[in-house]
Amino acid sequence: MASSLYRELTDYELNMLVSEALRAKLISAHPLTGGLFNTTYLVETEEYGKTILRAGPVNRHLLMPFEHHLMEAEETVYSLCGAQGIPTSEIMIADTSKTLLDRDFMFVRYIPSHPMSETELDSQDKDRIVRDIGAATAKLHDISAPRFGRIVDVKRGGGFSRWSDALAHELHEWEKVGVPTSIFSPEEHGEIRLLFEKAAPYLDEIKKPRLVHTDFWFGNILIRTHTERPEFAAIIDADRALWGDTDFEFSSIQWSYGEAAFWEGYGRPLAWDDASRIRRSVYTLLNRLWNSYVYQEEYNEPENASHEAGDARLQMAYLKEAFSHGAASR
Repeated sequence: MASSLYRELTDYELNMLVSEALRAKLISAHPLTGGLFNTTYLVETEEYGKTILRAGPVNRHLLMPFEHHLMEAEETVYSLCGAQGIPTSEIMIADTSKTLLDRDFMFVRYIPSHPMSETELDSQDKDRIVRDIGAATAKLHDISAPRFGRIVDVKRGGGFSRWSDALAHELHEWEKVGVPTSIFSPEEHGEIRLLFEKAAPYLDEIKKPRLVHTDFWFGNILIRTHTERPEFAAIIDADRALWGDTDFEFSSIQWSYGEAAFWEGYGRPLAWDDASRIRRSVYTLLNRLWNSYVYQEEYNEPENASHEAGDARLQMAYLKEAFSHGAASR
């Protein structure tokens, strides 16, 4: 069964967006495969050549609360990254007004490249590229803000002074949509809330909100392959970013753990003390809670939802064991 959020645009909608928003003449538009959340097209126009058009999700009643503002968040993150020389997508137009189209949409400049997840690399090229990715990630994590929380919330004057409060809010927002699905039992929901409460002293050791991508897998890293040697091109899809602990990144990109070249580029090692491991386990738990809901309700992939829920329960077991040995008395 297809994703409940994905819906291709009609020919009329495509022509209208190119004409009215981009002020250009459409030559061709081809949907790009793999989309589950946004509906993405490779668009060619007379004025700009190739561009990328992304139309936001339909059936927005299924979205988690923060997912209603992803394109606005992405626009802010790309602006911040551009100021620091971090290669990212360049947005030509972003429209979240839902006046031309009853969906958010954006046009992004085309980067001749392929996702790293679809690119064959030999060991030397991979090490070189992963080192560059590590350096770019370090630059991203050096960007800071005065408050913890979601990009749009902080931009609008909200956010939290304590990291534990930001994550408690994230958990509450997930519960709004997650509890009715019955993916987890009422008893498990109680256990999850208690684990977040016990983790609060560890979370509040993080004092400076840093920019975290949160979805930094190889599919969101572009590689140029038309050059003499493959090279790192850009970080994309930063719409789920937030202001928080940089270790939140490494709860979702665990591929980096075994890549020495990444840490050479990043410039500082990943900490493995008890407090850091507890925090990363909390972040991984939150990621798996999000994913279990997304796969179950948004993407109609119950097997993946079940897998993510199983991983969440493993993190719960780890945290309960850690706290049972006195970790909560920090």
